[in-house]
Amino acid sequence: MTWLISGSWLTAKRAKLYPAIFLIVAALVFVANLLTAHGSLGFFDKPIGTDFPSFWTASRFVLTGNAADAYHPLQHHAAQTRLFGKEIEYFAWLYPPTALLIVAPLGLLSYLPSLFLWLAATGTAYVITVRKFIPASSETLVPILGFPAALLNATQGQNGFLSVAIIGSGLLLSDRRSFLAGVILGCMLYKPQFAPMLAVVVLARRNWKMALGAALSVAAQIAAATLLFGSDIWSDFQSILPMTKAILEEQMIGLGKMQSVFAAVRLLGGGIGLAYAAQAAVAIVAAALLWLIWRSEASLPLRAGAAATAMLLSTPFVLDYDFVLLALPIAALTNEGLKTGFQPFEKSALAAAWMLPAVARVAGMYCGVPLSPEIILLLLVLIWRRSSADSSALVEPTGCITRSIP
Repeated sequence: MTWLISGSWLTAKRAKLYPAIFLIVAALVFVANLLTAHGSLGFFDKPIGTDFPSFWTASRFVLTGNAADAYHPLQHHAAQTRLFGKEIEYFAWLYPPTALLIVAPLGLLSYLPSLFLWLAATGTAYVITVRKFIPASSETLVPILGFPAALLNATQGQNGFLSVAIIGSGLLLSDRRSFLAGVILGCMLYKPQFAPMLAVVVLARRNWKMALGAALSVAAQIAAATLLFGSDIWSDFQSILPMTKAILEEQMIGLGKMQSVFAAVRLLGGGIGLAYAAQAAVAIVAAALLWLIWRSEASLPLRAGAAATAMLLSTPFVLDYDFVLLALPIAALTNEGLKTGFQPFEKSALAAAWMLPAVARVAGMYCGVPLSPEIILLLLVLIWRRSSADSSALVEPTGCITRSIP
């Protein structure tokens, strides 16, 4: 048990080797997928960038003056069928109309070039942001790129990289340029389910300038979407919302794929009412811990990492590509450990959080075992402990991980 507490099993060699293996394997699979593709369809006749057809076709609707069709499943699915020349699984557009402003340019290019440019642009922003949470060096780049959640996000053509860039950069500005931080964080309007934890941050610090910046940012986006797409776009969006509820309650997406507390309870046989109650209870606990962390004098990267962690515990709608957000607390907590020494269980918890995206879906789908909520909650608890602990609790000397572990 000592090895688990101290993290002595996480040697320098392993800390460097595992990310490199993930990155190399992912690169080989990606190249093989491209070489064997039929047009834009890869393995098992799945689109390359699995979820990206939703984004690209929504963009085409915007560019052709038919933005509302993104919220009409028949038209949206038909557009995806035309894109690939055959009927494929439907990838719904469940985002608010303001998200159409983000994806609008994607349809200016054909599908694959658009996908690669999307991933290159948002991926670069992701790397730049995460490296602000930990001293930049050649040794940190491979773990950032090889993070399983980053690889999942890339293969699915999703928006997790963008979420990391917005949340990470916005929160890092919250102390010294509060209004600008709010403007940036307001851009997370495309994922409003994360907003409650940002509200906790604002209230904990009484950062009214940040609140004002966020409010104006949100108002500007809503106004722009209304002017560009018409006021009826909001009723079109409202018409698709029952699908989100059905995904949760009727298992339109398998429970093993969902990574929330709600999904965990359902996967273990609990009813819908119990699942919602458990989700609410954990969200309250996460909000309370986040409040305490942001009221403390913990470093800003650590507080920002806590916010990203709490977001993943606060909503019933979480998928494994959302785990890219875990890069922020992992980087922040690792940096604190390198500077002042690691506390008990931190190294093992960091390793578990880093590996989680690689195993969470498999464990849920094929073993019926939900792993995500408990590991993510543990990470948040460890951040809270560090934010309130004194230096006497440290179990390792100050120094880098490669020196502190034999």
